[in-house]
Amino acid sequence: MQRHQHDAKAAVIGGAGGFFAGLTGVGGGAVLVPLLVGLLRMGQHRAHGTSLAVIAMSAFAGSLTYARTTSIDWRLAGAVLPSALAGAAIGATFVHRIPAAQLRGLFGGFLMLVAARMMLPEGGTVAAADGLWRLLLGGGIGLAGGMLSGALGVGGGAIFVPALVLLFGESQHAAQGTSLVVILPTAVAGTVTHWRHRSVDGRTAVWLGAGAVPSSAAGAAVASSLRADVLQRGFAAVLLAVGLQMLRSGWRAARTPAAQVEGAPTHDAG
Repeated sequence: MQRHQHDAKAAVIGGAGGFFAGLTGVGGGAVLVPLLVGLLRMGQHRAHGTSLAVIAMSAFAGSLTYARTTSIDWRLAGAVLPSALAGAAIGATFVHRIPAAQLRGLFGGFLMLVAARMMLPEGGTVAAADGLWRLLLGGGIGLAGGMLSGALGVGGGAIFVPALVLLFGESQHAAQGTSLVVILPTAVAGTVTHWRHRSVDGRTAVWLGAGAVPSSAAGAAVASSLRADVLQRGFAAVLLAVGLQMLRSGWRAARTPAAQVEGAPTHDAG
């Protein structure tokens, strides 16, 4: 009975994360990781790895919906993807050696800065990147998003979406669709690395995915019917809330005894 309750909770959590992923173009890990830790009592590192497995599933469903309802910049996705794949593998490998509290705190601060910028009135974007500059800028964005994806168990869309809007002048809808296309293989790469470190709960991931896949498509369909400015400000509000939560949780974790923090990876891998 307890196992059935666990599976049912996982499906509901997956549904929440999947809908958020489809609606905002973010992988859903910002919802999944806190819920896995808080409701399923999963260790932090294992929650990151399991979240990435689910993100890959929900990103697949969401990207298909975006491909049917809005434009996706496939060339830009191609510029971002290679370094994102490398970054995901690097992040998933080294997260087991770096205190998660420090990563979460820094990332939380970054999210809050990005959210503040996106809430400001439009002041134009950086001059349209093209040619070699476009490739270099896309590579840098991909590497940063991929590393944070692999390390924190998030999709990387929290970096990809605002960067595509602010630096490349993409519309909010196109940025979210392009982000999901990049997130899909990036999450797979991170999941494989986490699996090798035994930090993925396969059974839980299956039930999470059962809820995430249909709800991700539903979220993407809802997003396509919203005005871009409303969607952008809603996305910024979510980033602000998630950033604040990450700062708070990172600060609390940093205040725990060192031995307790260092023991987390060993506990998660069990």
